[in-house]
Amino acid sequence: MAENAKSTAQGEKLNGLFIRGVVMSSTAKAHKRKDGSGVFVIARHELALQPGLAVWEAFHDPKDGKVKLDGENVVTFPKLPEFQQVTLKVIRWEERDKRLVVKDAELVA
Repeated sequence: MAENAKSTAQGEKLNGLFIRGVVMSSTAKAHKRKDGSGVFVIARHELALQPGLAVWEAFHDPKDGKVKLDGENVVTFPKLPEFQQVTLKVIRWEERDKRLVVKDAELVA
């Protein structure tokens, strides 16, 4: 019985859409909020797939300490290692100009 419980628990982790690709570039831009309450940062990571290209847009708040700003310029942000293979578990996505855009994801490996 215990073995069955473990296998189903592992199976639940593997459900969903996964993307495995090679990181080609990482860029970040700061944007002002529409309500005037400050700024937020969008980090865009381009992933080369087989075939095609996907873009992962990760949103960061400067208050959480992951990004550093100098005025409206992004100084540091969480970058993915270039030319390394990564796996993402996709939570939210959309298609824009026949390109996969990942809005929310978890970095698996």
